[in-house]
Amino acid sequence: MTKEHARKDRARRTARRTGTSYTSARSGTLHTHPAPILPPVSGKPFGISVTADMTAAASAIGARLADCDPCLTSAMDRMTGGLPLVPAALAASLPVELGDGFTPTTLAFCQTVPRYGHHEAYQFVIYLEEDELRDFITDLVDIWAYAIPQLIHMQTAGPLHSLVIDLAPPRPPFYVAAYTGFVPVPGGSFPALTLSSPDLTGTIDDLAERCGFPLYIWKTLPGITPWILQQHPDTHRPWGVRWNGTDTPAVTIGSPECSAEAGAQWIQAARRAGSVLVLGLWHREVSSIRGSAEDHEIFAVRAQVQP
Repeated sequence: MTKEHARKDRARRTARRTGTSYTSARSGTLHTHPAPILPPVSGKPFGISVTADMTAAASAIGARLADCDPCLTSAMDRMTGGLPLVPAALAASLPVELGDGFTPTTLAFCQTVPRYGHHEAYQFVIYLEEDELRDFITDLVDIWAYAIPQLIHMQTAGPLHSLVIDLAPPRPPFYVAAYTGFVPVPGGSFPALTLSSPDLTGTIDDLAERCGFPLYIWKTLPGITPWILQQHPDTHRPWGVRWNGTDTPAVTIGSPECSAEAGAQWIQAARRAGSVLVLGLWHREVSSIRGSAEDHEIFAVRAQVQP
């Protein structure tokens, strides 16, 4: 039996089972299923200037949850022939870690594209062959459908159609300059700035992995890096650091609206040294900078002070 014959035979069985017409069963437009709400996704974080309608993806997830093959096939056909941004958006924000049993295409994606790597996800999708794309979309729909019960419990604890899954990129972690002080180093003391994350979005993992902060070895003075200290132009109070290297994308940590208190002694010491030690994350009082660094895992960089 050919694949086309199999489709027709499946449609006839569905029509008999549901009491609908063969044409409706064949086209996969029998009915609609409860499905999560997927708002449109902007292509800007993915490097393109279009916005994707995620209706087909939502329909596919709903059909998968209802185990309705005709509607699932119809929705997946629309996804396969539609904008690559749709599967890229689903893939960039996968809600669970993958185990075994997925296609080589999906496993390759998870091994090469970081979570929330929006640009990388789009580049991966656009180079897939049609059969690879179909396999990838099938896995994506299965993964999201698997995660739906947990998402409902976490977000609404209500019906499926009230669940909103916003695939827009998450807001970058928020950091601010917290305190200035001095830390002991061979030969004396050195000016230091601490970073904190008031809304708790920042983590030491983010500083280490995304920002490249190395682990701070207490009582040592790291080498100067391409990080540049950011200071208020008039008061010279520090508010963060900016990456000035050429091998990775630009990163700025901190906010000009939230500068740290800095006395004349600290500002003069930073100018004389030409650099400061930037410690993150840190949530204690300024008097315990030393104790915090001695007792806890802290990542730090030595940032240059601009003349």
